[in-house]
Amino acid sequence: MPPIKRTKEQIIARMNEVGKMNRFCGRGLCSRSGSTSEDVTVIDVQNRTIPFILVSEDNAGERYDWWNDEVYIEELDPDGARLDELQTFFKDHNQTVDTAIGRIENCRVDGDQIKADVIFGTDEDASKVFTKYQDRILTDVSVGYYVNDIIITSKKDEPDHILVTDYIIVELSAVWKGFDKGATMGRAIAKPAGEIKKLRNTDILRRKFNLKTKENR
Repeated sequence: MPPIKRTKEQIIARMNEVGKMNRFCGRGLCSRSGSTSEDVTVIDVQNRTIPFILVSEDNAGERYDWWNDEVYIEELDPDGARLDELQTFFKDHNQTVDTAIGRIENCRVDGDQIKADVIFGTDEDASKVFTKYQDRILTDVSVGYYVNDIIITSKKDEPDHILVTDYIIVELSAVWKGFDKGATMGRAIAKPAGEIKKLRNTDILRRKFNLKTKENR
């Protein structure tokens, strides 16, 4: 018996529910991000600033729907991002006053990527994480977001491809290793960005990625 096809609205609701539940995957708790060893990063030590790529041009990857026993490919369209909520950098995905270690500036869509600059605080926790990025012990970051709209492409004998075309990034965190292999330290600190896309009100639940990267769709 063929699987029952869900509506777009049902898929979006399930995607956000997965994010809210912060599910585990086979290789541990995974996040949407990644690293690139070839990047030569400009770190402004004096001003405690590091540029990051939040979403890369090659961010598509496999996800698994535990409820429906389905694998699908999920990809973010950088032009669909809404960035007004993104203000604080956290040391992990547990967002509290104590885990806030920096402020986020110059969020922008730059070509096929989303970038931002992080200015680290001066307390002990912020300094530890900042030092780990300087020493290349850490290179990755991870975003959390709400999904508002998607485009679904289905092909015979292949996983569905879900392109997220409208989403709100609400969190940026340090991670040891993540989902999008290009979401890492950038190459230069940006000039102040222009107008940021306006954030629309939404009741959709929080979204985070949890599964491994897939280099080729």
